Amino acid sequence: MPELLKIGSWAEDLPDGETPPGVEISSDFREFTEAESVERIVHLAQEVLADPTFPTVRAWRAAGGKAVGCFPVYTPQELIHSFAMLPVSIQGGGENLEISRADAALGSFLCSISKSTLEMALTGLLDPFDAFVFPYICDVSRNLDGIFARVLPQRPSHMLHLPQNFTSPATIPFLVAEYRSLIAKLERVAGRPFSQEDLRASLEVFNEQRALVDRLVVLKRDSPWKVSLVEYYLLLRLGGLLPREVHVPLLRRALAELEGRERKNKDSIRVIVLGPFCEQPTLELLQLVEDVGCYVVGDELQMLHRWCPRIEPGSDPLESLATSYVRTPIDIGVRSTPTTKAAAILARVDASKAQGALFLTAKFCEPALEDVVLYRRALEGRGIPYLHMEFEEKSTTYEQARLQLETFAESILFE
Repeated sequence: MPELLKIGSWAEDLPDGETPPGVEISSDFREFTEAESVERIVHLAQEVLADPTFPTVRAWRAAGGKAVGCFPVYTPQELIHSFAMLPVSIQGGGENLEISRADAALGSFLCSISKSTLEMALTGLLDPFDAFVFPYICDVSRNLDGIFARVLPQRPSHMLHLPQNFTSPATIPFLVAEYRSLIAKLERVAGRPFSQEDLRASLEVFNEQRALVDRLVVLKRDSPWKVSLVEYYLLLRLGGLLPREVHVPLLRRALAELEGRERKNKDSIRVIVLGPFCEQPTLELLQLVEDVGCYVVGDELQMLHRWCPRIEPGSDPLESLATSYVRTPIDIGVRSTPTTKAAAILARVDASKAQGALFLTAKFCEPALEDVVLYRRALEGRGIPYLHMEFEEKSTTYEQARLQLETFAESILFE
C-alpha cells in the first residue's frame, strides 16, 4: 500500500504553477477494500478529502476509466454509472485550496463552493474529469455551467433542469426528457449507447448503497453515541468519491463495527442540523458541534445518497428513476415549496426526538437562508430552541462558533 501523504494548505509556500505531491491511491482501490476498521477508513477519507487533486478519480483513470463530476445537490448518478463511468460528487475545494483566480470571474457575495469549484477548473485540478453535470439548484450553479463551457470547452458540461411542480401530470415526462438530454451527452463521452439493462443493473447497485446508508442514518439517530459526527460524515462523503462497488462493502464492514460498539451514552443535547446540503462545513466545525455536548440525530449532509427509497426498475427504468425523484419525501431548500416547510421541519424534530435545531448555512446560500426564515416560524410556534450559524469552506478560527454552540447547549440543558 502506498504511503499516504498528509496535505497541508494546498500550494502553500510553493512558486506559482507548482503543486505539491498528492495522495496516491492504487488503481484497484485496495487501500479501501483492505481497510477493516472504521479508524482506518476514516484516516483514508481524511487524506483523500485533504487532497484537491481527486486521488480516487486519478486512480480510476489509471485503470482506464472515465469520470463525470457532479455538482450538488442531486444528479441521477445511476445514469452515469450505467455507462461504466465513475460519478463523482464535486463539493468545492475545501479548506486546503487557496483562491487566486476565481475571484476575478465571480462576484464577491457568492458562496465559497462556487469559487473553489471554478478555481479548480482554472488551475487544472479538474483535468481528471471527462464531463460535468450542474443541476439547476440556484443561479450560481446555472452560471457555473456556462462558465465551464467556456473555460473547459473540451469537456462537455450539462445543465440539468429539475422540476419544481410535483403535482402536474407532465412532471415525470418532463424529467424523463431532461434525463434523455443528459444521456445524449453521456453517450458521446462514454463512446457507447444507453442501455436499459445497464441502467437496471446500476439501480440495483445504488439500491444496495441506499439500504446501507439508511442503516447508518438510523444508527446515528437512535444511538448517536456509537458513531461520531465526523465518522458518520466521512463514511457518507466517501460514497460520492469511490466506485459504488468499493463503497458498498466498505460501508457494510463499517456498520458491522459501529453497530456492535459498546460506548457510554453521554448526557448530550439531541439536535438536527439543517442547511449544509450543498457547500460542506469543515471537519473541525462538525467535530466542535459534538465537543460542546450535542448529539446530531438528523441532518442534511450528503443528501444525494438518501434522496429516495429503494427504486424498483419497472418496464422503463428511466421512468422509474424520474418517478423516484418526483415522489421522494425529501424536503430541502432546493426542492420543495414553502407551504410544506413548517410541517417538514416539525416532522423531522418529532422523528428524531430532537431537543433543538442547528442551522449551519453557507454564507450567501440563498436557498438555505430562505429556509431559515420559514423553519424558524414553525420552531418558535412549537417552542423548540434553535441556533443559526454561517460558515465558509475556509475557516481559521472557531472561538466564536464554540461560544455560540456552548451557550446554545447550556440554554437547553439548564432551561
